Amino acid sequence: MIFGSLTFTWTTAQVQILGGASHPEIEVYSSENWQPFNRKDSCPADVAFNGDGLIGPQCEASRFLYQATLGSPYEEIRSLAGADFGTWIDRQMALPYRTMLEETREVLKEVIEWHYLTGGDSIDAPMYANWLQIQYAWWNQHMLYNDRLRQRVAFALSEIFVVSIESDLQGYGEGIASYYDIFKRNAFGNYRELLRDVALHPAMGYYLSHLNNPKTDTVENTHPDENFAREIMQLFSIGLYELNPDGSHKLDSAGRSIASYNQRDIKELAKVFTGLGISKVVPNMYLDTAIFGMGIYFADMTAPMRMYERWHEPGPKYLVNGTEIPPGSSGMEDIELALDALFHHPNTGPFICKQLIQRMIKSNPTPEYVGRVAAVFADDGLGVRGNLGAVIRAILLDPEARTCEALQDSRNGQLREPLLRYTHFCRAIDVEQYYGRFWNTGYDFWLSTGQLPLASPSVFNFFSPFFRPRGPLDQLGLVGPEFQIHNARTSIGYLNLVDSWAINNYVMASWEPDDPYAIMNLSELEALAQDAEVLINQLDILLTHGQLSDRTRSIIRKAIEKFINGNYRRERVRMAIYLVMISPDYAIFK
Repeated sequence: MIFGSLTFTWTTAQVQILGGASHPEIEVYSSENWQPFNRKDSCPADVAFNGDGLIGPQCEASRFLYQATLGSPYEEIRSLAGADFGTWIDRQMALPYRTMLEETREVLKEVIEWHYLTGGDSIDAPMYANWLQIQYAWWNQHMLYNDRLRQRVAFALSEIFVVSIESDLQGYGEGIASYYDIFKRNAFGNYRELLRDVALHPAMGYYLSHLNNPKTDTVENTHPDENFAREIMQLFSIGLYELNPDGSHKLDSAGRSIASYNQRDIKELAKVFTGLGISKVVPNMYLDTAIFGMGIYFADMTAPMRMYERWHEPGPKYLVNGTEIPPGSSGMEDIELALDALFHHPNTGPFICKQLIQRMIKSNPTPEYVGRVAAVFADDGLGVRGNLGAVIRAILLDPEARTCEALQDSRNGQLREPLLRYTHFCRAIDVEQYYGRFWNTGYDFWLSTGQLPLASPSVFNFFSPFFRPRGPLDQLGLVGPEFQIHNARTSIGYLNLVDSWAINNYVMASWEPDDPYAIMNLSELEALAQDAEVLINQLDILLTHGQLSDRTRSIIRKAIEKFINGNYRRERVRMAIYLVMISPDYAIFK
């Protein structure tokens, strides 16, 4: 028997537990501790009184880490439980990081060495990094490095400022890596700098065709390409419609949304992005220096584009929001003035902030949530506009991301995008590879779900932030972006992938000969599997953040309790992981 008393003292700030950390002078005594059959661990009696036995803080830490990282192991969840999330954010922002370009070059070097070690012929050895080494580098960074928040934000930004290996860029690994580093470098920097880096990067110049974009030639009847000018407004800054500070549409007298720009604005902005060309070449036998009009074959795709004034459109430019660029400006001055106009446009804060909330927290943030974050974009408290570090902090710590009241809101939640399910699984479950390298092609995952890092089918990302699936969400006026790639093929494809991970223990693999694939290490979970409920509780913390429903728990418990022979612990763990990962409780993150 255990004897004792438990008293709650309610204050306006918190609940205090007598016998807990806030009252160390109170001691708890009991006649015995509880210990499960055939297990070394035990439950001291005092945890029933001092709050240490409560898993609520672990569940909240797990939920926070899903929002703030691409996936986290149990050790990180446990260490963050009950701690201050703001302090964790500050520490993460201060961490050093390795660039994707450095990682890609190192991976290529090791791939070449491995090629020869495994008997490969020199004629087949890779000479340049391509999309495959990019995937190896991306997964290696996810699995091995601690700059978790930076990686999460960089991935979110890459889904807004899209270039894709689903183009001729797939053969230019260093260029893609360098482009991705814009997001790693500016994840907590200033949006204005990020916008400039994107506009001048040759990967974006090639992808949206403002590389080698010439001025108007009336003789040849040619005009500046409008592609990038359109997308930098529609996707990267101000959006299609005029917005209120809370992200809602401004309306005209007839109640209709007001367009934020028109075709004339596109044509004028297209004049600005003329004259940009390759700035450096890689060593070759044909060109010593870069020239305007050259393609990307000999280009150094890691160097920003340069301005060739002869090919830049002269004269004034009349941009959105009444901005006028005067005649006589240089090409780069035109670009800087145009980027300033987009950066200071009142739409930009709410437009970008809402998308970051959608990528990290929920599909349908309230106007109040968007307004609070957009206000931080406008002024971080120190008079700085566009401070992304302050924006990310505001997004993660906002009451709508943190409080229990927000969880009860019917608009709360999002369908987890397939790639985040994969990255989350690989960190939440202990995954190991014999050589400690996580070179993953992701190719089967790409075919099955339609998603892979930096592999969007178009500049519009894998899914639109405005997509409304037919049915109840559409009827309620709510969006469900991730449902745009959730269909009969990809949903079944995902189930088959989970079966491959959980049941067949085939988690990730490279295409290099004799390179062992990554597998799950189930030893810690197997130690809990004798008691089905204990195992389910642990997986609930790791994967569903304490939100498994009673119905799902019952289904899993009945399924795994049937395993009682042989290595039944392993079979219980595998089946439990499979059932949690395919459950609706996991699919919808709240």
